[in-house]
Amino acid sequence: MEMDHRDDYKSPTNNREFDEPPSRQRKGSGRISTAAKAFRAITAIVVFGVPLVAGTAALIGYGVHKAFKRITGK
Repeated sequence: MEMDHRDDYKSPTNNREFDEPPSRQRKGSGRISTAAKAFRAITAIVVFGVPLVAGTAALIGYGVHKAFKRITGK
């Protein structure tokens, strides 16, 4: 009688943990990943959005200042 040893171990080709990237192997709860996504979105807004808005406001303010000086002749 032959014994089937296929279930004794998991081969790397049948085990999804080896096929997926390391970031997906330790998948946490949905609440943690949602919090992480929210943190990443807020960080992106702060890092890119705030300087963009401040720079745009500075350029517009400078343009208005130059236009005002040109109109008033000062």
